[in-house]
Amino acid sequence: METLTYPSAPVLSEPEVLVPPATVRQQPTHRLLHILWELRYSGAEVMVYDAKEYFESRGLQGAILARGPEFGPYAPTLARAGYPVEHLPARRNVGSFIELYRYLRQHPADVVHLHLEGLFIWHCLAIRLAFPKARIVHTHHDVYFQYGPYLRLKRTFHRWLATHVLDVRHVAIGESVQTVEKEHFRNPTTIVYNWIDENEFRPPTPEQAAAARQEIGIAPDAFVVLTVGTCNDKKCHNEIFDAVARVKDRLPNLVFLHRGTGENLPQERAYVQKLGIEQHVIFLDYIDYLPKVFWASDGFIFSSHWEGLGNVILQAIACKVPVILYQGWGMNDFRPENPTENYGFWINPDTERFDEALLEMHAMKQDGRLEDWRDKAFAFYRKKFSAKKSLTRMADQYLL
Repeated sequence: METLTYPSAPVLSEPEVLVPPATVRQQPTHRLLHILWELRYSGAEVMVYDAKEYFESRGLQGAILARGPEFGPYAPTLARAGYPVEHLPARRNVGSFIELYRYLRQHPADVVHLHLEGLFIWHCLAIRLAFPKARIVHTHHDVYFQYGPYLRLKRTFHRWLATHVLDVRHVAIGESVQTVEKEHFRNPTTIVYNWIDENEFRPPTPEQAAAARQEIGIAPDAFVVLTVGTCNDKKCHNEIFDAVARVKDRLPNLVFLHRGTGENLPQERAYVQKLGIEQHVIFLDYIDYLPKVFWASDGFIFSSHWEGLGNVILQAIACKVPVILYQGWGMNDFRPENPTENYGFWINPDTERFDEALLEMHAMKQDGRLEDWRDKAFAFYRKKFSAKKSLTRMADQYLL
């Protein structure tokens, strides 16, 4: 078992929106264990990072256990934030869960938060055997509508067993996840929306927006659309590259800003060369301060056909960036019910392409209409999502 432990350091500031005043803070009195898969720079791990000080203010002292085959590249970041972080890879055999049970008995916890889907019921069983009185919370971070009949039936039974026998609380990160859990698995859940660091992801000043473009190397008059996400089959980035290739002659100042890494990155770079659109695409494998890519952008484009609730979309609209999204699970959670509050395009992936949305958004920038969408994007974020509200609801799941 691999362990990463760093002394607590002021890696996180004291964000006013996330941390109650010092007069109402509690000394940590409850031990909170987060169990995740591989620790990567993705939604669940970043939320755990951002929530550390708020949870401590509610009396919850956190630790992290990674169960994936690899520890994951985000493990050092979590450790530097002050979390004890350990790696105990899961295997599909009884011995692996005896090993987990022994680990848990040596590391007592009052609250265990499961963030994984794989081997879910076996983790619940080991936790309940080790900690008969602990609170167990399971967050469903994605929509699992793609399960076949047998697997769906099995997972339905597992969720029933977890709820009614092992006393597990189920949390959904948005309406899409809640609906799929109810309709496909008969599993009632409580919604706690994903949260982001609102002190980092915020609307820029004009000077910050200009400086971000200059640092990345983007012309002031460029029309910039951004995507942020792992380069894998689910993200479907080639569908954006194809759209860029089709509209580039009509939008000579178009720049597609691509922030992400992953197994498909080499193929994506090769595909851009094949399409001959290198001058329109900027690959950013790494950037030291992620909000800058949003501040440099006119629009956010996302090519996943489904998500749980994309944190990068939350980050975009919190930075006043309008969106181009597919219709579907997860993306529809960002669509205002009132058409007058609309701030983007929702494209039917079966019948439409990104082309017309790119052309129309460019026209809106040219005639000034895009500023109205910027304001509406931020207004929708503030109306529906709140880091403070979500963190409070999650802590309540742990404690009440």
